[in-house]
Formats: sequence, structure tokens, C-alpha cells
Amino acid sequence: MNRLVSLVATACSCFVLFACATHTHSAPPSGLVISDVTVVSPERAAPLEHAYVRILDGKIAELSERPLRGETQIDGMGRYLTPGLIDSHVHLAVAPGFPSGMTVKQAAAHPEIVAAALEQDPKSYLLFGFTTLVDLFGTAQRTARWDAVELRPDAYFCSGAVIIDGQLRLMPTPHFSYDHPPAERAPTISATQNTLDMAVARMAADGAICVKTIYEQGLKPTMEATQALVAAAHAHNLLVFMHANSKEAQAHAVGAGVDLIVHGMWNGWELTGDGGLPADVDSILGDIAKRQVGYQPTIQVLTGLRDMIRSDYLARPDLADVYPTTLIDWYATKEGSWYADAIRKYPGFRGEAGFAEGVDRVSRATRFLAKANAHLLFGSDTPSDFVYTNPPGLNGRLEMNNWIAAGVSEAKLFRALTIDNARMLRLDKQIGTVEPGKTANLLLLRANPIDSVEAYDTIEMVFLHGRPILRAELSARKASGVSANAPAP
Repeated sequence: MNRLVSLVATACSCFVLFACATHTHSAPPSGLVISDVTVVSPERAAPLEHAYVRILDGKIAELSERPLRGETQIDGMGRYLTPGLIDSHVHLAVAPGFPSGMTVKQAAAHPEIVAAALEQDPKSYLLFGFTTLVDLFGTAQRTARWDAVELRPDAYFCSGAVIIDGQLRLMPTPHFSYDHPPAERAPTISATQNTLDMAVARMAADGAICVKTIYEQGLKPTMEATQALVAAAHAHNLLVFMHANSKEAQAHAVGAGVDLIVHGMWNGWELTGDGGLPADVDSILGDIAKRQVGYQPTIQVLTGLRDMIRSDYLARPDLADVYPTTLIDWYATKEGSWYADAIRKYPGFRGEAGFAEGVDRVSRATRFLAKANAHLLFGSDTPSDFVYTNPPGLNGRLEMNNWIAAGVSEAKLFRALTIDNARMLRLDKQIGTVEPGKTANLLLLRANPIDSVEAYDTIEMVFLHGRPILRAELSARKASGVSANAPAP
């Protein structure tokens, strides 16, 4: 039994770990202290070994190389302490919502499955170390319902604003949660500068930190309209995120001055046989890097769609950690797999080969941007559609693998998951590093994530506002009553 597990075994509860302090101090012990741990934080040139971290009132109160004592003490010997991870592109399933892959009618027919899924959803993000999320196409009401749950990552939201034929459509919810077309979901207002300003002012007053808009087939605003939206958002101190997954869309995003492109360049250009990029793609990506436009590759969107047509996907052992058993069983039914059939019937469907080409495109683009030191930011788009192949938390972990496979270094990935996301979201005074004064959203791991992406599989404990939570307590296996001898997440 290792030292940490020994402490857990003798703890008075799953969330409060007591250990005897052996160091002599004149000051009385206070707060929670993580002792003799290696701190890995993106603002540091090298890890800080044999460190002591004191947590008080949900914040990091002290970081020291000398021994500290706490009323609660966790032995960090041989372990690594990092900031909690940030996923800046999710779509939260919150009551009266339902899990991805369900329609309104299906959710109404299976309330017990919906309830189990919504209860597990926030735990699954925490299970993989994500302590901060940004809900794109969210609302203040949705975020408040999320925040009403005791054990969940911190959430922020982008309001949705899509310009169609010169009209601004306010999009309060992610498209996959409703069976109605955009025109039936939200009010439409004229996209004049005056009405844009009023709409954006309302978004800011609701608590949004960003505006998400779209450039897509059938949703192509003029450059003037997008620039007007960007100007209105910036006037109210809101960032602009643009859904743009093609060469044409990303050129538009750069020209309009958006802050963050929330997809990779999957579409709109032909692959070359040499593994490189066509000259026009090279030029657009070069502008993105030069202007330091934020960029989320979201490669997992394509691999998730590919996985929907694989018959063995639901047999993945790690799904039992993120989805309740009842939900996995429902996904395996004909009713639950309806969207996989829809994908196969889609015009131009070419099986796995079609998805592979998209992955190749976005991987080449991501590799180019990494080499150009572009402003890569981590977002997983969880879930991207009516799919069960973008599981909360796990989808982000798989996106990490995609980045590494595309040629992004472990150090750049770590920054994108922590301080770079925090700075983009203007939350870096609160999160993103292990420093005094920051919110104590932290991870305790057995390996260093700068050395290998597999280190994220060794999370032992998540600290949420200073509250220590054993990772095993977050698994859906526990809620499902699976034996403690089952494989660990």
C-alpha cells in the first residue's frame, strides 16, 4: 500500500485526509497542506521539488520550500501537483436537458436514464482533471442550474449570436439539444450596429464572458456583419469565438478580427501527397499564427463521428467510468443508435476513409501552427452533435492524444490546458497556475505531464476549491456499484 493510499485508508471521510505532521514549528498548523510534492506549473521554467502548499478557504495561501504544517495534511512525496485543467469548448447537459444522443422525445421516455446521466456528467469532467469549463451557446440560466450541483467544475458561458441574411439570431442553447430549426429557437433582430450593441449589452449583463458566432454552409455572414458583431462585443469587453472549420471560414474569421477560432481546418482544401499544405492554406494559417488568434483544433469531433459507425465502440472499458451503465445499455439499442444510422445515410458518406481525410487535414494544420508558435488553446467540443462518442471528460483526454499525434509538444499542450486558456478567458488572476492567491483547483498525479501525455492517466486526486476528492470517487463505476476490484480509471 503506497503512502497516499495509506492515508486514504485511515481517513475519516473520502474527502478529508488526515495525517500526522512530524515537523516542529512555532506556528500552529492551519488549513490543508500538501507536503513534499513536486509542483509543475506553467509559469515555472522547471518543476519545484520538495514543495509545501498550504490551502485556506479554497485558495492557495502559501507555497514554500520549507516544511509547513496543516490541520489536514496530504503526503505528496513522489507525486506532482499541477493546476486543474480548462476545457474552453463544451456544451453542458443540464436539467431540464439530457445526455447527448437523445432527442427531446427519447429523454421524456427515459427520465431515470437522464437523471443518472446528468448526475454523473460533472463528475466525469472532474475525473479527467477538468476543473473549469466554458459552455458555448450557454445562458445564465443553464449555468445557474449547473452551479446548483455541489460537485462540479466551475462553468462560464458564451452567448450565441448567428447572423443569417443580415438578421441576428440569438442562440441560447446548443443545437443538438433541440429538435427545432434555428428560426424557431430564438428571437431575430436586425443586425444594425445599434441593435447589435443592445443585444451584446444584454449578453454581458447576463454574465457571458464571450459571444459565439458561426461561419458555416448556409450560415455565411458578410465580412461587414461579422466585423460589426466583433466591434460590439469588444466594446462590452466580451471575446468573440467563431465556429469556422473550413479554409474559407477561417480566412473570414481572421479578416473579421475574431479572438478564437473554435475548430480546426477540416474542410475546403485538397490534401497534397507530400504531407504539406497548399499555398493558400499556408498563408491563412500563417496569418492566424502571426496575429495570435486563438485556435482550437477539436480533432476529436471527427474521430467521434468516425467512432459512431464502429460496432465495437460501446465495449470500451473506459466508458464505464464516464457513463452510467443504464445509459451505455440504452446507447446499444436501436433507439439509442439512431444517429449512427443517420450518419451512414448522409449524402457523400464514405465511411472511415472520409473522416480520416478530415483528421489528416486538421492534423497538418495543427502541426503547422504548433511549429509557428501559434496561440493553440484547448477545447474538446464535448459533445459536438447527437453523438455518444464524445463522452464528458474522456473526450478531452482523447483530444490530448490527438494534439500529440499532430506534433504538439507536451509542454505546449500543458500550457494550452492551463495558463494559456486562463489568459484567453481573462481568468488568469484566478486559475491556470499553482501560485498563492489562486483558486485551489489542482491535480495530484503520479507522473509529470510535461514528460508524457500519459501522465494525465495517473491523476490520484482532484482539488476543487481546496476540497480533496479521490479520483475513484468520481467514476460512474462507483455510482453503478461496480466492484472496487474493477480496473481503475
